[in-house]
Amino acid sequence: MTSRRMVFKKIVLVTGLFFPVHLKLVGAPRDPCEKEIENLFLRLQSKEMSERASLFKKMIKRCGKEVLNIVEENTISRTEEKLRTAEITYRNLDAVMENLWNQTGLTHAYTIENRTNDFLKLKVTKCLYADEMKKLDAVDIGEAFYCSYDHGFCRGLNPDIIFTRTKTLMMGNDCCDHTYELKNN
Repeated sequence: MTSRRMVFKKIVLVTGLFFPVHLKLVGAPRDPCEKEIENLFLRLQSKEMSERASLFKKMIKRCGKEVLNIVEENTISRTEEKLRTAEITYRNLDAVMENLWNQTGLTHAYTIENRTNDFLKLKVTKCLYADEMKKLDAVDIGEAFYCSYDHGFCRGLNPDIIFTRTKTLMMGNDCCDHTYELKNN
């Protein structure tokens, strides 16, 4: 069970990071305080996206779209370093589920289309980040900040995990098609 203290700690950590960290509460909220924590988390995420969109639209106008290349590189490298140094017991495809996807209950909806020890395919049909960045007319900014996170996550978790994606909700597709393949297993 997730205690209120643990959920609050996650929210505090989320607000200080430069890349998305996901919050998931187990099951339905058990009391009004936990529901309020969920709402606070979602409001903070929405506010962060709005501020990023506003700032980076101005930066793109002044400096050009190359700014987004820097953002993408930074998101990938910071995420990779954070995962590489994280205390994670195992670094296989189960770890992808445990440390990423099982933490996205408030922000994403997905189905597992195929899962073996060395292959995982997900179909993501809901993404808070894509929904919000579309509303803000900032999908290119969303792609650089949020979608690039997945590449850094896999590189940092295990360089033998090959991550591919041919479609994203952020760019207007009907889903994101995440595929993880573990080489040298």
